Amino acid sequence: MHLPNLFLQGAITGLLLTMSFGAGFFALVQTSITKGLQKGLMIALGAILSDIIFIGISIFATSIVNEELPKYSEAIRWIGLFTFLALGIRTIIKSSKIVSGSEQGNRPLYYYITKGFLLNIINPLVLLTWLGISLYLQSTLRYNSQETLIFFSATMLATFASQAAICIFSNKIKGYLSEKFLHKMNIVIGVLFIIIGIGLFIGIGGQTSDKAQTTKKIFDRLK
Repeated sequence: MHLPNLFLQGAITGLLLTMSFGAGFFALVQTSITKGLQKGLMIALGAILSDIIFIGISIFATSIVNEELPKYSEAIRWIGLFTFLALGIRTIIKSSKIVSGSEQGNRPLYYYITKGFLLNIINPLVLLTWLGISLYLQSTLRYNSQETLIFFSATMLATFASQAAICIFSNKIKGYLSEKFLHKMNIVIGVLFIIIGIGLFIGIGGQTSDKAQTTKKIFDRLK
């Protein structure tokens, strides 16, 4: 596989995953608008760190994860449900407390890194997605370790670049948004977090399958 194709496949995969409109996407937009660009970028950094861990697991421990993950699927579903419900309810309750940049709390940056990390790490679809992609690369496309590393490096670069672009755009438009709009936005995002939690609890796997099929079609066209 030629290097440009590897980078292109990885970059497109990263863009697709960023635009999947999961909990991390909404957290990026919300934080960048209400807390500022730097803190939005920390959310993105935390998500990337968890992605790197999941990618490492999917590459080096695929068989173990495939055997062990089903044993804990029920616990994972309940943890994901309660976490997203708590996050959604908290976001809705705090929606009435929108403040200006000078009045915002002085939480350290690692708080936002941790938040981005946890939003990704508690979502089992993220791990299942990386497992599906890794299996496809290794079993169908027969990528060696170097090609796999290049692909995932391009994926991470594209993911962070697109997330940074979302943060920058969200931060740029905040000056045009009224306090009333921000209040409503937080309510909507809180409701979305709750819906995501319920969706994960009801059925894990369908979204992963759809993403894997989309990725497969892209790869086939770029061969």
